[in-house]
Amino acid sequence: MYFHVMTRLADRFLDFSRTLSSKERQAFEARRARLNGQFGEAAANATAAMSDYLGAPGLLATEGLRIRTPFCRLEKPIPEGEVSDRRAPKRALRPPATMISSSKGAALRVYLTALAAAQIKNRPGRRVTLDMPLATFSRERGWNDLVATPAVTSGRGKTTSTIREKKARTLHTALDTLEEAKLVHLPGTPGKRGRYEGFSLLDEAGWQHSGDPLPYTVPPKGEDYFALPVGFVTSGWLHVLEDSEITLLLMVACRRGTLAAMGDEPDIAQGEVAIPADVRLRCYGIHRDPFSTARKTLEWFKLLGVREMDRRDDGRAEDAANRLHRLSLLKDGFEPTALDVLRETIDRQLSRV
Repeated sequence: MYFHVMTRLADRFLDFSRTLSSKERQAFEARRARLNGQFGEAAANATAAMSDYLGAPGLLATEGLRIRTPFCRLEKPIPEGEVSDRRAPKRALRPPATMISSSKGAALRVYLTALAAAQIKNRPGRRVTLDMPLATFSRERGWNDLVATPAVTSGRGKTTSTIREKKARTLHTALDTLEEAKLVHLPGTPGKRGRYEGFSLLDEAGWQHSGDPLPYTVPPKGEDYFALPVGFVTSGWLHVLEDSEITLLLMVACRRGTLAAMGDEPDIAQGEVAIPADVRLRCYGIHRDPFSTARKTLEWFKLLGVREMDRRDDGRAEDAANRLHRLSLLKDGFEPTALDVLRETIDRQLSRV
């Protein structure tokens, strides 16, 4: 009993991992400034707006965010000659999740927000309707209230550009990206007023579906889907995680095509996965560099469990095919408020010498 208590205390207060490199330190300093500025306030407001939108407990609140597997994993892997850990897959070849991901854009977060809203208000198997205006300039709820951006009011007088106006432009750009990936349908004509109002969701497979686009329905039981913990939405992680971190969470939650799913690894514990680089690249479209960075940050944020296997002195695995890191989602980690966890973790890492 004493040993287990001390182990938990050590995990909470001691960090024996390596300190930040100069590049990582710069990235964390920029991220801290963003979280402590307008973006942090916007993320808190968007989380509160979604909680208000939840209303009575529904499917999302009880089962988490359901996502069909083709959103993050290709059924037909990218050809071997198109990828390597030195060359990221072309965006057009990737599954929708990594196709629309970006270090600055909002398309991935907008789509996941729309899925969450759909699952709050609609039953599984039924065609979804989204009866909310894109951007309102009144007390009425709009999509701009559910999405966080670092926008601030600028200009003066007739040239003033408000936060709501800037958010509307961000949503327009995100929806253009989603339409290109065949994840939404925009009813309006390009360049015409009202083009984005009344957009409708399309099936998560996106461009992979060769026929006419499929309308989105909440995945019913029996379909090929997985779920992210409800706290991903209700605790605000959706707004403050980087796209590379979100796509890694999707890959671990999906569990398809990993050694654990195929039963090839006897020492993989329940809930763990081991993801070969070939699967990560060719099926999930995730390059080595964003994977390595996201794996470490998600471990620091207590969202991802990482069980490291035997390593040589240079950090490489003794047997790369069979000594892969074991990864698992830490569902309890999604319950605390995301902003609080990120601020505390980033401050702690930056304070280490």
